[in-house]
Amino acid sequence: MEKRGNKHNAVELRDLVYAPLHAVSEANMRLSSNIVDFLASTGDLSTDNAGNPTVHLHTMQMQYQQLRNDAEENTVAERIGLEIPLLSIYPLSSLKVSKTKVAFDVEVKGMKSVGDAVKIYTQVCSKKQRDNANHGRFSFEVELESVPVSEGLARFVDTLNAQSTPKRLHTKPLDESGNVLTGKELADYNQRMELIEREKELNEKLNEIREMIRGKNNALISKTGMSYDEYIEHLKFSETEAEDEEVAELCGAIVEYREIENDLEAQLDEIKKEKIAQQFRDEQADGDKQSSQQAQNQTSNGRKRNGA
Repeated sequence: MEKRGNKHNAVELRDLVYAPLHAVSEANMRLSSNIVDFLASTGDLSTDNAGNPTVHLHTMQMQYQQLRNDAEENTVAERIGLEIPLLSIYPLSSLKVSKTKVAFDVEVKGMKSVGDAVKIYTQVCSKKQRDNANHGRFSFEVELESVPVSEGLARFVDTLNAQSTPKRLHTKPLDESGNVLTGKELADYNQRMELIEREKELNEKLNEIREMIRGKNNALISKTGMSYDEYIEHLKFSETEAEDEEVAELCGAIVEYREIENDLEAQLDEIKKEKIAQQFRDEQADGDKQSSQQAQNQTSNGRKRNGA
């Protein structure tokens, strides 16, 4: 049995139903692939040794200035640098078709028997036709929604954010008026900072060596029941030598560590003397500067009175 309408206007009903569903599926696939294309656009694409595609992310260099106090409570201006991957600051989201509504009425234009199946040919007509017309109605509605980024991409962006650590580019000390120090004042400041850093380093070493002495001394007490000084006095009084090899090694280590301790203490004493001398020079320079300023003010006031 075969009854067919106009082939040029009719569409098989199966194709008519499938076409919008296929279009929605393809649209979602294209929307999903957009995020991959976007990620590739945030860097330079190359291949690794195994031939795998690799994206070298583009970054942005950012700098800003911040004020802080140094070890002497002087104000310094620091230039801070930060390298930020562009991917970490782009808003990441995707779209998908969340809801599709396909509604249409059709007019059967013809049928064709193919084996045990029957193909139905239909025609979708214009929306402008009257309701009582013997033609179909067709409407196609699509709703989009924003889709959160995948968990893998979110974790990768979190890693980028965590690795964007500010770095100190340079530090400029300021005077009381907020001006950057230059010339001799800057040289004196740098010398003071070097002394402070050196003093800090020596104190750390001194604490370490004293802790080592304390450990050896405790071991000696456990072995002999006496501290190092008590044990040395015991040897002098009894006119004997160390009882065994382990005790002798402990005593030798304590002697060596104490020599290092004395050397560090001597270096710290020299730094303290240098700091006192530098403080005296700074106070003398401040006094000379104030005297010079007072002399200039007096000269300026005298000129004003003579002019009046």
